[in-house]
Amino acid sequence: MIDSPRRAWYSRYPWSIVIRIAAFVTPLLALLLYTRMAVAYASTQQHRGDTGLGIALLLGAVALLMLVGFLVDAVLQLVRRQHWNWITDALILGLLLMPFGWVACNWFGMHESLSCRLPIALFGAVLELFSL
Repeated sequence: MIDSPRRAWYSRYPWSIVIRIAAFVTPLLALLLYTRMAVAYASTQQHRGDTGLGIALLLGAVALLMLVGFLVDAVLQLVRRQHWNWITDALILGLLLMPFGWVACNWFGMHESLSCRLPIALFGAVLELFSL
C-alpha cells in the first residue's frame, strides 16, 4: 500500500495524541488526589510532620520524569516527522516548564515585562483552577 502525500501531515495512529495527553494528566491528577488525602490525614494528627515537603519532592520527581520522557519522545517524533505528535509533546513540555518560567520571572524581578506576563498569568490560572 502506497501512502498518499495528503496523509503524511498527521499521525498514522490517531489515538497517539490522546495517549500523550493522558500520560501527562493522569500522574498529576493522581498526585493531586494523594495530596488532598495526605493533607486531610495530617490535619488530624497532633504533630503534622513534613507532609508538604514529601509531596513537593514527589511532585519534583514526577515532573522531572515527565520532562525527560516527553523531551525524548518529542525528539523521536521530530525525527520520524510525525508533526501532530511533536506539537503535542511541545505543548506538554511548555506546560511542564511553565513553573520554572514563573519562578524565574519573579526571582529576577521581571514580572512586569511583557515576556513574563503570559507565564505568570497562565500559571496563576492553573493554580486557581485546582484551588491551590
